[in-house]
Amino acid sequence: MLAAPVHAQTAKEAPRETPLDLKPLFDAAGTQGTMLIYDVGAARLYAYNPARARVAYSPASTFKIFNSLIGLETGAVADVDNDKIPWDGKVWTHHGKPILPAVCNADVSLRLALKNSCVPAYQALARRVGSEQYRRFLGAAHFGNADVSGPVDQFWLNNHLKITTYQQIDFMRAVVARTLPGISARSYDALDDILTIEQTPAYTLRAKTGWSAREGVDVGWWVGSVTRGEDRYVFAMNMDMPKMEQGPKRLEIGRAALRQAGALPQAN
Repeated sequence: MLAAPVHAQTAKEAPRETPLDLKPLFDAAGTQGTMLIYDVGAARLYAYNPARARVAYSPASTFKIFNSLIGLETGAVADVDNDKIPWDGKVWTHHGKPILPAVCNADVSLRLALKNSCVPAYQALARRVGSEQYRRFLGAAHFGNADVSGPVDQFWLNNHLKITTYQQIDFMRAVVARTLPGISARSYDALDDILTIEQTPAYTLRAKTGWSAREGVDVGWWVGSVTRGEDRYVFAMNMDMPKMEQGPKRLEIGRAALRQAGALPQAN
C-alpha cells in the first residue's frame, strides 16, 4: 500500500517541515534548484525552495531506479550481473562530444548500466518490457504523470513522462518501504545492491543522478536514500544545469543538505 503523498496531506496529517539553508550553495554554483529530504521515522520533511519542488520535469536517468525494478520484475533482464543487455551501436553525444562512459558502448550488465547511466542499455531493456507493462507499473505506483506515450524507448527522455520533486520523494518512500505494487523482494534486493554508491559502518547511501536537456532547459537531478542505523531518509533534488561542468554540484549540494538533516554525518 502506497503512503499518502507528502504534498497532498491535510494540515493535520502533513509531515513536520523544516527549512534547509541551501541558498548560499546554489548561489555559489551559479544556479537555482530545490531539495527535499524526508526522515521516514520522524515523519519530518526538510525542504529548500518548495515552490520549485512542485514543478514537474523529465525524470531523465533517475527513472533508471524504477526501470531497473520493472526490468527485473518482468524478466526483461534476468539478473544484475550475468544477463548482458545488448548495445545498439550508437554512441551518445551532446554538442558533438560523447557524454556516456566508454563502457556503455558495448553489451553491459544491469549493474554496469545503472552505475554508468548507460542510456542505450536501458532503451534496449525498455523495448523488451513494452509500453503496456510500463503503463501498468507506472499507473499503479502513481509515478509522476505516468505518461508513457511515444516510442517505448524514449518516454522518460522525450519530456512526455514528468515528475515533481515531491513525487520523487513519494516514489522513494515506496521503494524504501517496499510497497510499490507488483514488485517482489528479489527485485528490491537487487536494486538495493546496484543502487548503493557508498557504504560505511555508519551509513549506506543509494542514489542516482539524472540530466535532462530538453526544450532548451537543462535540469540535473539527484535522487536516493540513506540508511543510518535504524533511521531511513529519502531525498530528491534538482537544479538548472546549463553546463555539464555543473554536474558535480548536484552531489556537493545534496550531501551538504543531507548533513544538515542528519542523514549523513558531519564532514571531518
